[in-house]
Amino acid sequence: MAYKTILVHLYDDQRVHRVLEAVLPVARIFDARVIGLAVLPPVVIIPGGDGVGMAVAFDDNRETHRGTMRTLKHAFEVATHQSNTRAEWREKDASVRTVPGIVIEQGVAADLIVASQVSVDWREANLKEAPERLALESGRPVLLIPNAGDTRLPPKRVTIAWNGRREAARAVFDALPLLKMAEAVNVLTINSEGLATSKEHPSADICDTLERHGVKCTATQAEASNAKMGSEILRLAAAYGSDLLVMGCYGHSRFREFILGGASRDVLNQMTMPLLMSH
Repeated sequence: MAYKTILVHLYDDQRVHRVLEAVLPVARIFDARVIGLAVLPPVVIIPGGDGVGMAVAFDDNRETHRGTMRTLKHAFEVATHQSNTRAEWREKDASVRTVPGIVIEQGVAADLIVASQVSVDWREANLKEAPERLALESGRPVLLIPNAGDTRLPPKRVTIAWNGRREAARAVFDALPLLKMAEAVNVLTINSEGLATSKEHPSADICDTLERHGVKCTATQAEASNAKMGSEILRLAAAYGSDLLVMGCYGHSRFREFILGGASRDVLNQMTMPLLMSH
């Protein structure tokens, strides 16, 4: 198995180089086609002053982002040309839809979707990029590149957050192409309230399976409360020297409300290493 089609969502010209520097070495190894995707944000409708009068379409943000998209395209074309990577550039207009919805639509036929971690201080980015939606709804593995910290890929040391659930299993097998490249992989099981005992988490089984795939694997266990699980996963992954974290994305979507599990939310907000998530 290899990643042969990689969709990269690029939205912010301040983060485009971090994303490309992380993903292009991986694409070269797999001889993958990299699709760069920029999406024009939706039209913003402002209601009339009395709340019931004629609405006004606000387009200034779209006009500004058209300039950003030109910058993104230039950065993408320069980086892929210099790295001799097979590449394709796409631009889509969200119109009255959402940016994440367009990315999901474009990404369902990709082996891997790559995007940036959003800034918790930048509300617009959270609304427009929504990596939790990509992970929960696309059915594809999503590789998120952090805004701070090391982005070196392919990884040398990997931590897998393992609890024996479907989402964790999906993430592990979706990450296999990267796990096979690593020098060491740690399967981390964290016991907390609500999880009975470590014996109920078959980390030994998943390690045996990974070793049959040629992955050098060890298993470790730790204790943490549910409220601190995400922070503890990140702490232990950093202590292991990981340059990639693999975990399931836990949560669900309900109409326009996207509800993440606490550990998933905390990891998405606090991550300082690349994160591969699957749902």
